[in-house]
Amino acid sequence: MRIARGIALVLALIAGIAAPAAAQPDPWAKAARNPGLVQTISPKLNEEAWFVPGAGDAILKARVFRPAGPGPFKVAIVNHGSPASAASRPKMRVPAYRAAAEWLVERGYMVVLPLRRGYGEPEGSPWPEKYGTCDNANYTAAGKAAADDIEAVVRYVGTLPTARKNRVLLIGHSAGGFGVVALAKRNLDGVIGVINFAGGRGAHQGPSGRDNCAPDRLVEAMRGFGAGVRTPSLWLYAENDSYIGPVLSQRMAEAYRSGGGNVDYRLLPAFKNEGHDMFGSADGRTLWTGPVEEFLKKLE
Repeated sequence: MRIARGIALVLALIAGIAAPAAAQPDPWAKAARNPGLVQTISPKLNEEAWFVPGAGDAILKARVFRPAGPGPFKVAIVNHGSPASAASRPKMRVPAYRAAAEWLVERGYMVVLPLRRGYGEPEGSPWPEKYGTCDNANYTAAGKAAADDIEAVVRYVGTLPTARKNRVLLIGHSAGGFGVVALAKRNLDGVIGVINFAGGRGAHQGPSGRDNCAPDRLVEAMRGFGAGVRTPSLWLYAENDSYIGPVLSQRMAEAYRSGGGNVDYRLLPAFKNEGHDMFGSADGRTLWTGPVEEFLKKLE
């Protein structure tokens, strides 16, 4: 009898090891698509699922992290990038950037991470951030479309009792970085600063699949975004970013500055095998926390 029980226990353990981990339920999947809290995802960092307004009548999925207590808190709105392949957009999930979110929560920020229009939606859904072909790339239009969604989120968060609407920080990675730079031009009330991590569009295109689609147009878009901007910005790029290389990122910063933009450009050391991944990696925090801490102190 004991032998039989022992065999049964071993078989159960083997079955448990072999069984694939259960997929985490999607808290947004069956919830009514109305602005507001959907549910708590995890008590750690007060991680929550929300719906927030986007541009027009769009309602966007968003992940929120909050410090302990009732607030009101400073706000950091963190914006995701865009995959080079259109086939990857429907597969995108609501961003987390957990290492960065944890760092911001520790410094008293309520962190809001929206999933913009055209991402994580069924194939064929409208994607407002399209910029056309490499021969006629319109990066300005793509930046403005991303900025429209981000602006709607800023305005909505400003109505929440847990948020300090006059202490909003805009952060973006890759296409999201390009989007927050585009939004800075609108000089929204309450936005105190912009942090652009590896911002740009049109990367990994062209004949080699490793080039920027139309670098000169990207530079000119940044020049236009710099006109009339009052909000200070910090731009962080890694030396080994294969999406937006050092020469191009410096050209963009110089153009933005010549257009009138207030920018502190930093070229950081190489990060592992791909500098573009610096912001999304916990290991990347060692590179960017110093410049960001310095920038935030200037905003206080």
